[in-house]
Amino acid sequence: MNLTPNAEPGHLTLQLPPQLNAEVGSQFRTKIREALGRSPKQLTIDCTHLTYIDSTGLGLLTLARSEAARIGCQITLANVGNNHPRKVLELMKFNQLFTITYQSEGQTEGQKA
Repeated sequence: MNLTPNAEPGHLTLQLPPQLNAEVGSQFRTKIREALGRSPKQLTIDCTHLTYIDSTGLGLLTLARSEAARIGCQITLANVGNNHPRKVLELMKFNQLFTITYQSEGQTEGQKA
């Protein structure tokens, strides 16, 4: 899981591993705290390599959103593939919580706060 600054000031990107579940939960929380400690205005969670997410992963994303909102940071879930994570995110209506961009169609969906 890598955290990198973007060309735009105040914008960071967190690259997710292939699975977002309890096994990587501690590392994810650490990276989110590190990212939000830099007070970004925008945090992109890059889902390019994400192939699996479970209820723990959904909880981790929800927690990240709550913590980001406290400092005025917007989170985008980017490059979600047309696979299991996309189906889970859509089923759980995460497009109402996050702005989500999809790999294959280049579509953007979700909250525009």
